[in-house]
Parts: sequence; C-alpha cells; structure tokens
Amino acid sequence: MKIVFLAHYFPPLNSSGVRRIQSFARYLSLMGHQICVISSKKSSRDGLLTEDVPDYVRLYELNGFGLVSASLSTSSGFQMIEGAKNNRSPMGNFLLRLKRSIARKTGQLIDHRLVYAFQFMYPWLDKNVRSELVNADVVMSTSPPWPVHLAGLIVKRRFLRPWVADYRDQFSGSHIQSGSPWFQKQELCLERWLLKSANAVVTISAPMKEYYQQFHPSVCCIENGYEDTLFEATNGNHLQEMSMAPSSKEIIIRYLGTITQDRIPMGFFRALVKINAKPGKKIIAEFYGDSSLLVEAITRQVSEVKPYIKICQQLPYVEAIAAMQHADALFFIETSDFSSHSARGVLTTKLFEYLAANKPIIAEINEKALAATYIRRAGMDLVISEEADSIELALNILREGNYCSKRNHSFVQGLSRRLKSVELEKLLLKIVNNSDLGLA
Repeated sequence: MKIVFLAHYFPPLNSSGVRRIQSFARYLSLMGHQICVISSKKSSRDGLLTEDVPDYVRLYELNGFGLVSASLSTSSGFQMIEGAKNNRSPMGNFLLRLKRSIARKTGQLIDHRLVYAFQFMYPWLDKNVRSELVNADVVMSTSPPWPVHLAGLIVKRRFLRPWVADYRDQFSGSHIQSGSPWFQKQELCLERWLLKSANAVVTISAPMKEYYQQFHPSVCCIENGYEDTLFEATNGNHLQEMSMAPSSKEIIIRYLGTITQDRIPMGFFRALVKINAKPGKKIIAEFYGDSSLLVEAITRQVSEVKPYIKICQQLPYVEAIAAMQHADALFFIETSDFSSHSARGVLTTKLFEYLAANKPIIAEINEKALAATYIRRAGMDLVISEEADSIELALNILREGNYCSKRNHSFVQGLSRRLKSVELEKLLLKIVNNSDLGLA
C-alpha cells in the first residue's frame, strides 16, 4: 500500500504526540508499504526540535501557502535539523500563554492549524504533495489538533482517497479543553459533520471508542503502545546507563510527562516530605520537561518538599527512555475524573513506556482508573493511590529494598508498537480492499 499520514506532530518536533504516527510509519515501512507524511512547518514555538527525521518516510512540511518549505526526506540514515536545540523564544512563550487563555473559553475550536487544513484546497498546492495524494491507497489523519481531520476530509473529497481519522485525544467532549457550553455544542456539531465522511475511526482506548461510536459505525481501538526495539537498544547502552544511573546515596524517582493543572501530585509531595524526615536514604523526585505549573504549586502549597524535588530540562526521546530505565522508580499521575468518556479514556504514551521500562511505578491516581488497570495487569504497581499515607508506605518499601517485581511479561510484550502496527495494517488493508468512497 501507499499510505499517506496527515499529522501536525512529527519529527523534528520532540513531543509525545509524535510517537504514535512515527512508529506506525516505521513498522508499516518494514512491512513493505510506502509511507508519506504531510506535516506543517515547525518552529521553536511548537516545542523542542531535537528529533531526527527518519529515512523510512517521505516527509513534506507545508509552509502555510500550500508549498513545501524544504525537503526533509533522507536517503540514508537520519538528519538532525540545524538549530534544533533552541528553547522557545519570549514571543513563543507569550503566544503559548495567549493560546491557553483563549482555549479556556473557546475550547479547541479556534486553532491556528486551520491554515494547514485549508492548504489542501489550494489549486497551487505543491505538485509533489498532489502527486502523493493522487497515488495514495489510503490517507490517515491524526489529531489533536482537530484541523488535521479537516485536512483529511478535504483530501478525501478532492483526491477521492479512503480516509481514516485517528484520535489520540478527543475533540468534542474533551475534559482538558472543554470551553464554554456554546463552544462545546459547536465542537460536537462540527465533529459529527467531519466523521460522516470518514471510512473508519481509530481511538487509543475503549472509553474513547465508545464515545466515537455515537458518530460512526466503524470505530476500532488501537492503543499507543511502546517502542520495543528502542527500549532494547537503550537498555544495553552502558554510556547512557552511566549518565542516567542514580547515586547509591540517594533513591531517584523520575517523572517524564506533561504537567497540567489537574496533574499536581500533592499526595506524592506530602509523602516525600514525611519519608525524608525519617532516617535513611534520601528519596529525590526528578521532573523532566515544562514544570512551571509544578514549581508554582510547590511554592504556594508545599514549599517544604523543595529539597527533594529536582526540575530538569526536557530530554531528547532516546535519552528520556534511558532515564526511565535507569531510575530506581517511576512516578505516574493522570486525571482520575470519571465524569466523561474523555477523562476515563486517557492512556498516555508515557504509561506504556513506563511499563516497558520495567521499573516499579508509584501512581497517584484512583485505583479504578483505566491506567491503574494496565499498571496492575503489568505487575508494575508499587502503589496506586491518591493518599499520601499509602504513597509513604510504598516509598518506605522502595527505600528498604523490599520491592519484588511481579512483571507480567506476556501482557507487556503484547503492548509493543510493532504489534499495534500489525493491527493498523489489517484495518487499512480492509479499507483499501473494500473502500466505499461515499462522500456524504
């Protein structure tokens, strides 16, 4: 098959949103399929640009005018984008704050990536991009952001290609960016209209699948999973191990994920204060990435935990995997809100990477949360609780060296992205072989 992915999140951008499509592209390429990715032009405002552009795809970045800004395809090996390690500029930080402020009222509806979608309507759309779309067997868009699905709809109608809509997070009904009631209603209507034309919808979890079955008759769940070959490679890299290994004088717990207003781990912080007040090794928690909300919360609510918290810069992906594998334990926090499909359906990429890292997990989540089910089934749970006292008991077990792994190897191995890509291949082949391009 000739498969075209439409995605905003793709290398060189360093983001968890990149991993899903990047892995699908890799394994589908290894299976013998031709892969093309049509993305948007990236800048430091989008985040760190530290990731290599893979050689198993033809990558086109549209510049906003329907033209390809530069060829990012590689013929062999990998290519690091020059200047990729710059942090966001002051203007970038201002625009990010402005975007968050607007989103609190408008939800996800107003999005500057609409420009990306409209480019596919331009008569002067880059000839190479047009050629890729004309010759594609199937097109798959992945969101967020939601305008990527609008691009998928436009491509289907203009180039008459089967179209699959993939969701890493919900658009309408989102618990993260819900907006005012009026905007919520508009998102719902827009999403119903968009998905009427899709050949299939893919989600990352069962609750999200249940939600989108309201809009489309063909919805399947393909979880995020983890990159098994990368974990094998970093686990054997002794240089990485030397740089990431904790000191024998301390116990290091690492968190590599997003910090949002509903992910401030107050129970964990209080447990850290209590356990470190007792004799024994100090337990230090390292947080990697944008932790400004975390710092504000610590200063305002639990300043006594400061000596036991280390704020670290976001790591390139391979180094982040090494950091997970060489920690003493990993910390996990996610929403434990059960009020909506969106809140119940969160299964982050980081969760699967944690399970693959084979380290005990301290999870400050409700024990009935979907993520808790995966952690328990994998046998990686040191503790799953929102209570500081329970977390403190688990920290004491870790400090005393009494943790015994209960790892369920077969369950964890079944979550590899290699196997998830096989599931996607079966779906795409079915669509290509039985495509009905009804353009309702």
